[in-house]
Amino acid sequence: MTQPLRAHWGIVSRWLPLFFLLTALTSRSATAQCPPAASACTPGAAPVANATFAMGIYTVTLAGTTITTAGSTDGYKDYSCTQTASLVVGTDVPISIKTNPNADENVRVWADLNNDGAFNATTELVFSSNALRTHTGSIRLPLGTVTGVRLRLRIAADYANSPIPTPCSTPQYSQTEDYSVLASTSALAPVAEFVAAPVQTCSGTVQFTDQSQNAPVSWLWNFGDGTTSSLQNPSHTYATGGTYTVALTATNGNGSNTRTRTNYITFDSAVPVAAACSPQTQAYCCNYGITQFTLGPLTKASATGQAGYEDFTCANKATLTVGNRYPISIATNPTSAQDTRVWLDLNNDGVFAASELLYQALNTINPSGTVLIPSTTALNRPLRLRVISDYVGSPFTACAGIQYGQAEDYTITLQANTSAPTPDFTSNYVAGTCQNTVQFTDQSQNAPVSWLWNFGDGTISTSQNPSHTYATAGSFTVSLTATNAFGTQTKSVADYVLVQQPCQQYCSSTGQNQNFWITSVVLSNSSGNLFSNTSGADANGYGNYVGQRLPMKLGQTFTLSVSCNTTAQRYTTIWIDWNQDGFFATNELVVGTVGVNPSSVTFYIPNQAALVGITRMRVVARLNVNQANACVLSQANSETEDYSVAITAPVTATTNAQELTGLEVFPNPVSADQAHIRLLDVAAAGQYTVQVETLLGARVLETTVRLQATQDASLDVQSLPAGIYLLRLQGPNGHTAVRRLVRK
Repeated sequence: MTQPLRAHWGIVSRWLPLFFLLTALTSRSATAQCPPAASACTPGAAPVANATFAMGIYTVTLAGTTITTAGSTDGYKDYSCTQTASLVVGTDVPISIKTNPNADENVRVWADLNNDGAFNATTELVFSSNALRTHTGSIRLPLGTVTGVRLRLRIAADYANSPIPTPCSTPQYSQTEDYSVLASTSALAPVAEFVAAPVQTCSGTVQFTDQSQNAPVSWLWNFGDGTTSSLQNPSHTYATGGTYTVALTATNGNGSNTRTRTNYITFDSAVPVAAACSPQTQAYCCNYGITQFTLGPLTKASATGQAGYEDFTCANKATLTVGNRYPISIATNPTSAQDTRVWLDLNNDGVFAASELLYQALNTINPSGTVLIPSTTALNRPLRLRVISDYVGSPFTACAGIQYGQAEDYTITLQANTSAPTPDFTSNYVAGTCQNTVQFTDQSQNAPVSWLWNFGDGTISTSQNPSHTYATAGSFTVSLTATNAFGTQTKSVADYVLVQQPCQQYCSSTGQNQNFWITSVVLSNSSGNLFSNTSGADANGYGNYVGQRLPMKLGQTFTLSVSCNTTAQRYTTIWIDWNQDGFFATNELVVGTVGVNPSSVTFYIPNQAALVGITRMRVVARLNVNQANACVLSQANSETEDYSVAITAPVTATTNAQELTGLEVFPNPVSADQAHIRLLDVAAAGQYTVQVETLLGARVLETTVRLQATQDASLDVQSLPAGIYLLRLQGPNGHTAVRRLVRK
């Protein structure tokens, strides 16, 4: 049953002997035409058995006025004689249709624009909406619509999974309703508006669509390249690449108006060669696919595998440098792991060879990592990059076999690398283990062509990714020198590998640290902080920081401070394996205190030569009242952290060490920002680690220099305040030196 209506809708009520005029008054001839032209077809009603699904049209709002009806139980309803809206030709009027609030429906609206009683399914379709429950948008009656008489308006809806409604179809679950509109011509000048697709084109062809209001009768387009058109909706092809400003002037009998879109169209003809294949999704399912791809500066969000293969090569491009590493990430199904592969057509032949696989991540959700951009002869031209992600175990290739996921293509342009290398490396060395053979991996940027490794034990390698076994115990500084045509650079990491013989295997200590953990460990003496490490809640309540060393000297007093994430009272226990036997004995308990943040202890290291060397320190913080024990597994409310301690004998500042007699530091004292180091012994040339310490042992500067007899090395000391310092050098083949440095 209909309800009384407000403005714009004409109402004929069986209870009220009144007839309300529309806001735009109808003429006598229009009013007499009731009903409008008879419909050439009358849709049927949905089967009664489907009424339980409660689908149908419940409210229709047009031009601000709402009609409420009963839904599919009404079947087909013809309100064309009683419900009329006045519309102006060429003007957008808002429309809203509410269907079943619990199930998605498709909606179509047609207007009998030529008043012939038939609905052309295509040319007279004025509104459509898919798979929604509230359908909103606008209706615009086009130029040429019959004016001055009621025109039949048909609204058809049906369940989203049923066939799309047509003007004469009978719905399976929902219904069809007829209304009427009264069209009139505008008394206003046009308001010009338009859109284009695509606004970024690689073919040069763009479709322009007029969206001007108030029914213009003529159009003048200026495409920004010196050409024009008088069509309402022209297609235009740009001849040369560039960015173009487009203007539309719309005119009717009441005047003209111009809309200009500045820098609206971009034509970029640089696209990869066509791919030899475009792999399609065979049976999308379950949120598989790619929802975001990132490689270096390129980031693109996209639909899931439901969209199938997508070619983003036109609008989504990036320029990368050969020999550099870039971060890569792929957002996939958030709940199910996928197999993901990325190819780059390096030779630009349109085919993805097995050797062009750039990245692979198997059985992973949202994979990420880094990729090294390989060398290629196809520089400075667009190359096709393809990313594919599918279910774990999918047999997909770059061209076929995608079941649930999808493929996406992008454009990558590679440029030559003209920079000297930035050396970097990693290894499989884990501090605190008894691992001796170490696999080193080059991670240098800027495409080096040669490598020189110095393992700190007098041996070298020119392999890119060497494996090395240390023959003797010690702490070794590792350096990598990377070279290409544009220069040479060196990276050196002091004390990178610690080899102990015999190697000590310490007991395990773990904790339950969901609510309580160590946040910092600080070592200090009278000169200030010597060491500081900040940490969080480590996995399994154990933090392996053995790669970090606390510097201590015989005959000196030190303070250790341990802070945690809570101010609650807790127990802090610290052991140092003084005798380096691999056990934390009772007499090696340095502190066992009860307190709050921070827990601190001051201790003295006896001047005993037997203590010199590198050993292990264990810190355990806990909220429980258990007996102090260095070897407890899964201890409640506790966390353990292990560190290395490097104990050395003090060196006085009154004499210079004699290991390298042919080494000079000048000027000394130094008042400028640079000190210079001169090596006189040709046989001792090489990469040296330089450490500057205060007389109390605090390390204030650490760097590396290359010493050679033919050229002095510079040391930047501008950050050092005035005072007396110890300059320690350690180089290849065991060369060491200690020099006094005075800073004015």
